[in-house]
Amino acid sequence: MTTRIRADLARFGTRLGPDQIARRRRLVLLVALVALALKLVMAATTFGTRDFWHWADFVAAVHAHGPVGVYAVHFDRSFYNHPPGIGYLLELVHFGAGHGVSINFSIRALASLADVGSALLVFELVRARRTLDQAAFAGSAVAASPILFIISGFHGNTDPIFVFFVLLGLYLLAERELAALAGISIALALSIKIVPVVVLAVLALAAWRRGPAALARFAVGGAVTMAVIWLPAVIGQPAGLKRNVLEYAGSGPSQWGLSQLGHWFGDPFWSSYLAGSGRFPIVLLCMLAPAGLYWANRLDEAQAVALALLGFLFLTPAFGAQYTAWAVAAAYLLSIRWATVYNLGGGLLLFWVYTRWNGGLPWDFAHTWGLAKPEVVGAFLVWASLGVIVGRTLIGAVRRPVRGAELPSRP
Repeated sequence: MTTRIRADLARFGTRLGPDQIARRRRLVLLVALVALALKLVMAATTFGTRDFWHWADFVAAVHAHGPVGVYAVHFDRSFYNHPPGIGYLLELVHFGAGHGVSINFSIRALASLADVGSALLVFELVRARRTLDQAAFAGSAVAASPILFIISGFHGNTDPIFVFFVLLGLYLLAERELAALAGISIALALSIKIVPVVVLAVLALAAWRRGPAALARFAVGGAVTMAVIWLPAVIGQPAGLKRNVLEYAGSGPSQWGLSQLGHWFGDPFWSSYLAGSGRFPIVLLCMLAPAGLYWANRLDEAQAVALALLGFLFLTPAFGAQYTAWAVAAAYLLSIRWATVYNLGGGLLLFWVYTRWNGGLPWDFAHTWGLAKPEVVGAFLVWASLGVIVGRTLIGAVRRPVRGAELPSRP
């Protein structure tokens, strides 16, 4: 009998054999593969959003100037705000384009494949903390997520890819205790988008709790990977990397969360503060608060990582529709019920918005941008559901009795 099965018996008092676990895992995989097939059909038969104008510019510039030289290129209709890992990824996309695979399809196919991995990882992470049926539901809900279907299958961006690498790093460290591989995975996530910086403190503490050697392996795995991917750009284009990636503050007025509340109240001081220097305290808050709760044994690693991602999406002053993908998988590590509310509510909002952007059904090319007034209200409700998850998690963490000084107890 494996350690995981013994843990299931101890927590739930029911006999869970490997066949039962394997059947639920196959169910999640089946749902994920069906969703993948539908996303690939969507990717193959539609243009997608106007983001693909930008991706085409980026692919051409990376091919002409290299993954480092692209930071010195001026784009008339684009802004290259991606970490260095994307440049190498776009070289692969260019290679595919030279062999008949369109840029529009490649970007969406990569994101859709990442969703399959995220669904399976959610299943594994949730079943280590809840019942097997809850884990199967959570994994299947991520696999069939309408938010991920729209963002990965139609919109086309790299957010689902970094989410996969964050979940993979968490799983490798928390469930497999493979600290070096976890460090590599988180470094890859940071090389796709800078957002995962908010989970670093939690994972570093989680590695430390497994011993100084585990922390060293985590740090070395991450540092070596970051050096390979980031160092050429740090040396070759430091100004462009700093300006485009590290200081990126979003584009255009945000219609999300606290920023939108500011607009409704006549743009008081917090609107300009959040859009400017206030974004840095938000990053620190979203990084350190979950880490502190984890260190105090009030959240486990998975809950703390999820809280960091959800908290950042809840508080971020910048926003794009693709950002909604950040929270889909992570929310199921905190609350299955409210994660489903967010999942379905966000999917309904995106369907409403993208249908207008496409000029109706069927979808092909989302050629407009921004939210209409009724859609802003819908976005506020989706944001509020995210706030419920964050708030419930914080209240539960504060009220939860501390049960020991070692690894935090799991609910």
